[in-house]
Amino acid sequence: MISKMAKTFAMLVGWVLVIVGVLNFFVEPIRLLPAHGVFHIAAGALGIWAAKSHAVGYAMWVGIIGVVLAVLGFFGLTNVLDLINLPTWINVIHLVLGIWGLWTYWAATKKPAATGAGPAGAM
Repeated sequence: MISKMAKTFAMLVGWVLVIVGVLNFFVEPIRLLPAHGVFHIAAGALGIWAAKSHAVGYAMWVGIIGVVLAVLGFFGLTNVLDLINLPTWINVIHLVLGIWGLWTYWAATKKPAATGAGPAGAM
C-alpha cells in the first residue's frame, strides 16, 4: 500500500515543479536557462505520474537530488560548465524540498510499532 502522505507529496511537488518549469520561460526572478525549465517540467510530470503507484520512490529521489543540489550550491559548485548557476535562495528551496522528500520517504517506509503483550505476556 502506498502511503497517502507520499502520494500527496508526489502530486503536490509534481504540480509545483511543472508550474515553476513553465514560469522559468516567462518570469524574471526564476528565469535561468531553458534546460532548467525543461528539467523542472519533466521532474514534475514524473511526480504527477509517480503519485499513482511510485510516490515513495519519487519522494526519496526528490530528497536526494534536492539535498545534493543544495549542498553543491552552498559550496559554490553548481556552476558546472556554465550549465547550472543557482542563486542562494534557490539553494535554500532545494534544501527544504530535499529534507521534505527524505522525511516523507522515511515516514512512508517506517514500520509501525508492534502491538500486543510481546514475549513476556505469552505464557
